[in-house]
Amino acid sequence: MPNDVLSPERIADAVAVLRKAQEGDQTAHRDLAAYFPEYEGLVMQTDHARYLELAARVGLVATHLLILECGGWLASVDTYTSDFELPLASVALGDSYASKSEAIREAVRAATDNGWRLDPEHQWSDFDCGGGEVHIPIHARPTAL
Repeated sequence: MPNDVLSPERIADAVAVLRKAQEGDQTAHRDLAAYFPEYEGLVMQTDHARYLELAARVGLVATHLLILECGGWLASVDTYTSDFELPLASVALGDSYASKSEAIREAVRAATDNGWRLDPEHQWSDFDCGGGEVHIPIHARPTAL
């Protein structure tokens, strides 16, 4: 699993390119490689609070927070295109956590503090795929114009 680190100074630029790609801009689709070296199925590690805040502000489509066990518990958010329904970025939210409950708590806090709402807990999916995986549906809250 790649662990590409995006510097905080480049987060706003990356979010802008993701947004343009989501709107169907073909140049932006090509430009994604400058920010995300392994387009499709990639993982990008960055400042999670800043990424979630900017992504919510520009209306990126995110389908879920993903909590999974991989030598520790990791949390990420998947951002999708609205046209092809393919992942643009799977953004690792911070460091590895010692427990599943800690990873869930921190991911939920980061999301809700930064402009996202979550589906009710009974709609979360808990998968057992060799260690465990939790999908938490996530949506940007509407912003006032």
